[in-house]
Amino acid sequence: MALFISFEGGEGSGKSTQARRLARLFEHMGIPILSIHEPGTTNLGNHIRDIIKGNPWGSETISHRAELFLFSAARAELVAKVLSKQDKDTRLVIIADRYVDSTVAYQGYGRRLPLKLIASVNSLATHGTMPDLTLLLDCPPADALRRVGAVQAELFETVGAVGRIDDAGARRFEDEPLAFHRRVREGYLKLADSQPERWVVVDGMEDEDKVFDSVCRAVGNLKKFQDMFDQPVSLEELSDTLGGRDHPLFSMSGGSQV
Repeated sequence: MALFISFEGGEGSGKSTQARRLARLFEHMGIPILSIHEPGTTNLGNHIRDIIKGNPWGSETISHRAELFLFSAARAELVAKVLSKQDKDTRLVIIADRYVDSTVAYQGYGRRLPLKLIASVNSLATHGTMPDLTLLLDCPPADALRRVGAVQAELFETVGAVGRIDDAGARRFEDEPLAFHRRVREGYLKLADSQPERWVVVDGMEDEDKVFDSVCRAVGNLKKFQDMFDQPVSLEELSDTLGGRDHPLFSMSGGSQV
């Protein structure tokens, strides 16, 4: 079975940056990787991503339940067309920038849809395909949202305009108040607390290199990861040897940092 690692976190947490850094480190090590992001990766997933993030109807919004089913449809296609066909490769590492837990945090805790409903929909979409390790980059929402440079964080309480610009160049959750993002964070922390065998919570407010050290430590502690090698491997030491963020391997040019 492939090693499956997912990155989760709220807006501005830095999860995408860390997912890319880990992927590039594995590539440097000669480990085959499959990087996925949600929604996306498949043709249907990319089309759904355009619908959700492109706001093709102007000021008209998608209902919360429709949003749930759109994300889940993209995930079901991802599992059926990609993950189910790659999961048998024991040398492969799958790195996901968001996966099923995002739906619980955003649509469940954030949108306040029934958690039992979401559990049923997620079960149908994933067909039991779950990460071996989920890394939660945890940040206080007001601090994290300052990183995306949308508006002053103190305005969120009143006007609630987040204005996140993601890799697709589309605004995301722009009408959600700070309270929404606090609920999302609460949901993530509850998920991590309920499944400590799968989750590792990382302080996303630390320096980028320190965060990556924590990511490397968590991955390196996985027995499934160490079983790939004839002798123990320290990802932290390898990352330090390469020189951290100043090394060309970890150049983040071209694309969102959050």
